[in-house]
Amino acid sequence: MKHRISESTGAIPTVAGAGSAGLGHLAGIVSSGTVAEFAALPRAGERCSVTSGSRTWLIETNEKLPLEDKFLVRIRQRGCLRGKVFISIPKFSKFVSKAAAGEIEGFIGEGEAK
Repeated sequence: MKHRISESTGAIPTVAGAGSAGLGHLAGIVSSGTVAEFAALPRAGERCSVTSGSRTWLIETNEKLPLEDKFLVRIRQRGCLRGKVFISIPKFSKFVSKAAAGEIEGFIGEGEAK
């Protein structure tokens, strides 16, 4: 299967986190010390190794955002009820910057966004 090129980076998408090993035919797997474009949503009771957010906080925050600011990506095969949820790291970073600058309604930022 041919890799698809990422719209945000112009390169092959990269994935970090649990469950990434089975995606080798769809995306490049990154080594430690490298930031991936996507990270797997953490399991219940765990925190994301990239964003430090809990599963609940990430899901609830994403639900409150307008469509253009959502950072969670849900993928499932056609006809299947279950799939996988990933965090788009570039979109999450953009969300943090906009929230810190007070640019997202419903979120209060304290800090400087650059």
